[in-house]
Amino acid sequence: MKTIGELMKKLTDFKKYILLVIIGVVLLAALMNFTSVYTAIMSALGVFSPLVIGGVIAFILNVPMKGIEKGLSKIKHSINGKPVKHLRTYSVVLTYIALFMVLAFIGAVIIPSTADSVENIARSVAENYPIWIDWLQQKGLDVNAVEKYIGSIDFEAIRDKIIAHGNETIVMITGSLGKVVGTVGSIGIGFIFSIYILFAKEKLGRQAKMITYAYLKREWADKAYDIAKLVHKTFSNFISGQCLEAVIIGSMFAVVMFITRLPYAATIGIVIGATSLIPIVGAFIGCIFGLLLVVTVSAKKAIIFIVIFIVIQQFEGHVIYPNVVGKSVGLPAIWTLLAVVVGGAFGGILGIMICIPLFSVIYELIKSDVHGRIQAKSDI
Repeated sequence: MKTIGELMKKLTDFKKYILLVIIGVVLLAALMNFTSVYTAIMSALGVFSPLVIGGVIAFILNVPMKGIEKGLSKIKHSINGKPVKHLRTYSVVLTYIALFMVLAFIGAVIIPSTADSVENIARSVAENYPIWIDWLQQKGLDVNAVEKYIGSIDFEAIRDKIIAHGNETIVMITGSLGKVVGTVGSIGIGFIFSIYILFAKEKLGRQAKMITYAYLKREWADKAYDIAKLVHKTFSNFISGQCLEAVIIGSMFAVVMFITRLPYAATIGIVIGATSLIPIVGAFIGCIFGLLLVVTVSAKKAIIFIVIFIVIQQFEGHVIYPNVVGKSVGLPAIWTLLAVVVGGAFGGILGIMICIPLFSVIYELIKSDVHGRIQAKSDI
């Protein structure tokens, strides 16, 4: 005759089997209706996108805000030995002022300078086109093919096609503008969410910890809490390391261009430093901007600028980036480069920015597990 304990065990096992069957049926139904499920998930994410954007903004701005808080606290304490009142308010305000100053610099300096450079290049091409044609003919090169190709372009037909598809173009532009307005609105609301998150980050952290320990076993909750702390530390260090790397490469460009007497040394250094916040490929964006500025002054200096960029970029990509950013997240140089390759292959720029700290987290978890297993075996 079976005991009550055996019956309870069988009942527990039966419940587990039922739960697995239910999960299997739900997954099968989801796979059979993948399009509908995907649409529903994306719609749900769209609703919460401002909160997600706000969380990302708050996480990024939390890094400089902590530095500002620490600096204000030290300054005030060194003056009269008293803590700063409303420290969080001052820190949040100064952080957002710094952010908007950077955005204002981009809007007031970088974009107009790029537009002026493009306009100057177009004007230079229009003025020097006959001179270039004469120079090519003096060198014995046949330019008739180029002139014939330009002459064969039917600009009237192109205009007629544009007019014929005008309605479609208007509809497409209108739809794109709608998406842009929606995105801008989500970002604006996200900024508001980020302010609330930064003000209440400690309280939100305590609430998340309480929920974790309330719904998970103690062992699992401890593990989840440790992993969350590791993820937070790693991604914060990555942002700090990325900013340090941007300052280094921007300063290098400014100094080298100043020594070689290239124009716009300070402006280009600032721009390349700012765009270098995008891992690996960001400096190339700054290079295009710098090239547009320098080439309007002198084509020869533009060539020198390209050579300088190649040399500094190679040094930055193989020495500075793996050591500065890699060390900031505790990831060896070889694995940092691997993270860049893998992240770029799967997700482009965003993939690179996520994969580097993600690889660091995985690296630390595996290293800790390996050491724990070796230690356990050595104790046997």
